[in-house]
Amino acid sequence: MAQNAHSFADKVVIVTGAASGIGFATVKAFLEAGAAGVTLVDLSADSLSQAAASLAGGSADIKSRLHTYAGDVSVEGTAEGYVKETVEKWGRVDVSVQCAGISLPSADLVDLKVSDWDKTMGVNLRGVFLGMQQSLKGMLASPSQGQGCAVVLMCSQLGLDGYPGSAAYSASKFALRGLMSSVAAEVGPKGIRINCVCPGPIETPMLEGFSAEGHLTKGNIKRAGKPHEVANAVLYLASDASSYVSGTTLKVDGGWSKWC
Repeated sequence: MAQNAHSFADKVVIVTGAASGIGFATVKAFLEAGAAGVTLVDLSADSLSQAAASLAGGSADIKSRLHTYAGDVSVEGTAEGYVKETVEKWGRVDVSVQCAGISLPSADLVDLKVSDWDKTMGVNLRGVFLGMQQSLKGMLASPSQGQGCAVVLMCSQLGLDGYPGSAAYSASKFALRGLMSSVAAEVGPKGIRINCVCPGPIETPMLEGFSAEGHLTKGNIKRAGKPHEVANAVLYLASDASSYVSGTTLKVDGGWSKWC
C-alpha cells in the first residue's frame, strides 16, 4: 500500500448533509486528511455558516478550503448548482459523499401518510440520485476524467434489514444499495468507485427517541456509535486505501445487526 493511501492532499470533496451529525464529522475528517477543498451542502444557510465557522476555528487556511451551498437536495437543480460551484472554485471533483437524509416519525404502513413516503423518498433516494448524477458528470469532466474518483453513499442498517414502523425509510435505504450496485458497474471501467456505508445506531439527532434498552445494548459493542467512527469508514472508501473496493456495503454498527 502506498504511504499516502489515506491522504486527500489535492483532492476536492463534496459532502451533502454536512451541517451536522455524520456529514459534519465527515467534512472534519477530510480536512484533517488534507483535502484541498470541501463543499458543504445542506438545507439551511445559517446552519452551514455555523458549521463552517466551527470547522475553521479562526484558521484562514481551513476557511479557504471550505465552500458552502444551501439547497434542498430533492429539488432538481440543487446538485447541478453545488457541483458547478465546486468546479468553479477548485477546478475538479474527486469525491462525493451523499450523507443527506431524513427519518420521519415511525408509522406502520397502514398508517403511513403518502406525503411522508414522498418526502422520505425525495430526500433519501431522489436527492442521492441527483447528487450522484451531477457528481459523476463533474468527475468525468475533471482533469482526472474520473480516474481515482469515488462516491460514497450513506445507507443504514435499516437498508439491510427492515424494522417495524420504518417502511419508508427502510425502502429508501434498500433502494440506495441497488442504485449503488448498478452505477458502480457503469462507472467502474472509467476509474470511479461507488460504495455504501451502513451505520447502525449513531449518536446524532436522528437517534433521538430510539430506546437504548433492548436495542443499543444488543450489539457486540454495548453503545451507540460516534459520528467520527462512521466518517472514518467513509474516508477509507473514498481513499486510495480501498482502490480495489467497488460496489460493496460496509457495515459500521458495532455488531448491532448480528443481534437484531
